[in-house]
Amino acid sequence: MQDRALIEKLGKVITKRFLKFLADEAKSRPEDFDKFYSEFGIYLKEGAATDFTHKDGLAKLLRFESSRTEKGKTTSLADYVSRMGEEQKEIYYLIGASRASIERGPYLEGFASRDIEVLFCYENVDDYVMRNLREFDGKTLTAADSADVKLAEKENEGESLSKDEMAALTKWLKETLGDRVAEVKSSDRLVDSPAAVLNADSFMSPQMRAMMRAMKKDGEGEDAPPLKVNLELNPRHAVIKKLSASKDTAGDKAGLIAEQLFDNAMLAAGLLEDPSAMVQRFYKLLEQV
Repeated sequence: MQDRALIEKLGKVITKRFLKFLADEAKSRPEDFDKFYSEFGIYLKEGAATDFTHKDGLAKLLRFESSRTEKGKTTSLADYVSRMGEEQKEIYYLIGASRASIERGPYLEGFASRDIEVLFCYENVDDYVMRNLREFDGKTLTAADSADVKLAEKENEGESLSKDEMAALTKWLKETLGDRVAEVKSSDRLVDSPAAVLNADSFMSPQMRAMMRAMKKDGEGEDAPPLKVNLELNPRHAVIKKLSASKDTAGDKAGLIAEQLFDNAMLAAGLLEDPSAMVQRFYKLLEQV
């Protein structure tokens, strides 16, 4: 029993057989597998993220709700891939506290309008799993709220601000918000929301940054790195049109609206760390109504 090579070989054989057993169960008795997964899925996720040898087999066992499943129903990565359009090269996912919070947020709008399926991830470990899994069946796993996502052009309803008007507005907003944003630009993914912040840090997700902050107690440990986000604007939304029209005439009030717009977007993304300034600013805006 002290023969390390023998133990490692036994471990690989047993693991391979057990994963095959689970795959067979998932295919022949999906309801029973779903019950098993609800209890032990966290361990399969951990294995998919850390066990390079069995990563592919474990990835096939993972289950997630998605924008095309009913609440409480899940889908596999393989089934997701089978439904992808010919032009789609990436598997998209969103991380949130619940299905409702993801569906209410601005990040699903562009995908829903293009009929692109998005996986919903609710557990804290999901960000770590997706970043380490990286791909499945040759398709890259991509966070739908990443600034790097490029969606196909689509004609949206409603009159839009002109390119010159958007250029002037984005420049003014960048000057007004300063270092709080890495970039301000027009969005091709927003449909109903006026604005959204997108993670501009390819090395650290908002979830990982929040975890680092949560682990820091009483001044101990390292500070989380500065937050890097892009602000994207919906050029067809009434709020953006009014802000564009008032930025040169409303003075301080326009600046307050710009900051409130940004904080609203940060709040929707779950990234607003201290809402006290936002609340006080909101009161100032109410005084001017």
